[in-house]
Amino acid sequence: MCGYLLINQLDLYMKNILLLFLVFFVTSTLMAQRKTEVSFSVRGNCSACEKNIEAAYDVKGIVFADYDLENETMTVVYKTKHFHCGHDVQQLADNLGYDTQDIKANEVAYSKLSACCKYRDPSSKNKCSGDH
Repeated sequence: MCGYLLINQLDLYMKNILLLFLVFFVTSTLMAQRKTEVSFSVRGNCSACEKNIEAAYDVKGIVFADYDLENETMTVVYKTKHFHCGHDVQQLADNLGYDTQDIKANEVAYSKLSACCKYRDPSSKNKCSGDH
């Protein structure tokens, strides 16, 4: 009888260890896959700008990206494993030459935009057909 109780206690002990390991594994997996949503402004003029901006977010670690040209708002869901903060996410638009709410695009990248996509020039918005 005493041996039977000892075996049941060991069995219970092993089940508890297995359960703790399983909880730890699931928790660490979920933390590694954490996703965050961020919205921020991005300057743009036309549908070509919209396509370029959205294409910049077609990279590993971006789950969802949508640019609203009318409101100049970008909404992005990203994995924190790949991007540590919203500033890193905004950098993708900046790299193409588009200003965001926190980052002004550098002049070299901005100069490479098509003439009608140069959103800093107020006259370019009226000239833009978006067909390039």
